[in-house]
Amino acid sequence: MQLIKWDGHVHSPYCPHGTKDPLEAYIECALVQGLERISFTEHAPLPEGLVDPAPDNDSGMSFATAERYIEELKTLRDTYKNDIDIRIGMEFDYWEHDVDGTRDIIARYGPELTDGILSLHYLWIEDRYYMVDFSKESFGEIVTATGSVTAAHERYYEGIQALVMTNLGTHQPKRLGHLTLPTKFIQAYPLEQTPANLDETVRKIRQADFTLDLNTAGLRKPLCGLSYPYPELLQLTQSLGIPLVYGSDAHLAKDVGADFDMKW
Repeated sequence: MQLIKWDGHVHSPYCPHGTKDPLEAYIECALVQGLERISFTEHAPLPEGLVDPAPDNDSGMSFATAERYIEELKTLRDTYKNDIDIRIGMEFDYWEHDVDGTRDIIARYGPELTDGILSLHYLWIEDRYYMVDFSKESFGEIVTATGSVTAAHERYYEGIQALVMTNLGTHQPKRLGHLTLPTKFIQAYPLEQTPANLDETVRKIRQADFTLDLNTAGLRKPLCGLSYPYPELLQLTQSLGIPLVYGSDAHLAKDVGADFDMKW
């Protein structure tokens, strides 16, 4: 477990699907929580030419917004330099059907950042992207497309394996976001059995020297109630020596550091 008091996965008013709480509010909440470091990891812009598959067209920042985001955080990093370590990062999506585009976005912004997360929110199935965590109904579409709840989870872990084993360039983040994201709807779509490739996936994460986002957001989701990854899986990650970084995945200021006091 991390020793420094750090929230490594925080969003911002620049998030197209978040709240407009100002960056200062996130930072002040971090200070109240006694955090020593906060990593802002806003959703990166999509690769040029990729049509946003999200129903609300809000998967990531625009290019113009991303520049403002970085500049404001540079200013705040200096303002709060004696109070807290502010890391400027992005959460990059791994686009299965546009890996070169993923690589290009990381190369574009990586040199300006001091942190980053690589996540899988979309699965390319047949000829389109399906969003894993948008809604119970959208996840149900993945279940239908793959044939079962277990198959949907296994398809997700296929994508995670490809993500960690793909060379995405010099500035590729080496922290994986919310490993067990499909469990967001586990109460509506219970697993019939443990995904057959889950153990292999965790071992490939270790082989690729990735750190895991110990993401508490699932604890606040009504159809989940679990961290990502969930406690039983954490035992395997720790037996393999995979480093963890706590992340609230806060999309509003009051959630910074949320549920970090859980007894794992």
